[in-house]
Amino acid sequence: MIEFKNVDFAYESDSLVLENINLKINDGEFVFIVGSSGAGKSSIFKLLRREEVATKGEVIVGGYNLSRLSNKDIPTYRRTLGVVFQDFRLIKSMTVYENVAFALRVTNVSSRDIRRRVPYILGLVGLGPKAKKYPDQISGGEQQRVSLARALVNNPALIIADEPTGNIDPALAFDIMHLLFEINRAGTTVLVVTHDMKLVDKFGGRVITIENGKVESDVVKESKL
Repeated sequence: MIEFKNVDFAYESDSLVLENINLKINDGEFVFIVGSSGAGKSSIFKLLRREEVATKGEVIVGGYNLSRLSNKDIPTYRRTLGVVFQDFRLIKSMTVYENVAFALRVTNVSSRDIRRRVPYILGLVGLGPKAKKYPDQISGGEQQRVSLARALVNNPALIIADEPTGNIDPALAFDIMHLLFEINRAGTTVLVVTHDMKLVDKFGGRVITIENGKVESDVVKESKL
């Protein structure tokens, strides 16, 4: 599903942010990427999103070689991903239903399929009763569930979550992580970039630690649930 081969990355003329990253994440895995602020976690997220391109080496996701991907193919590639952002990135003038449906409309999904798919996904994340609410009428935890629903609605093979619990209450953070694990159990590969070691220690699983732009460790931790 994901492979980094001898990847270096720097922003323009700056010094290396990532150095000689070699990683392989298989289909169906749940993986945490952790590290201190400035360690390089966000740069990995940007490379996976194809917001940036590796300075050296190759990043391969789902058969796409992102180092060689043309600009016209970037939208096609991104439609294979489900992305969950820390700051939710919801459209405030749209209802919960419309925010999730928008992710389908931009890929030319039929209205009939949208009417079938969106209520199902909202039910999956526990937001069916909130479908007609606007983002500023629901809590931060609920907004993150909308973001998760939007990431899920295209039935992606891979979900990448960047600090998905960073802007919500700790109790709600547990619920979001539990949802991500349930999604993974259904077969979706999930990659979570986070600095929240309490959640990582609680849920366990494969944990890749990035420090000073390098892979410091790649271990499997036992769940404490």
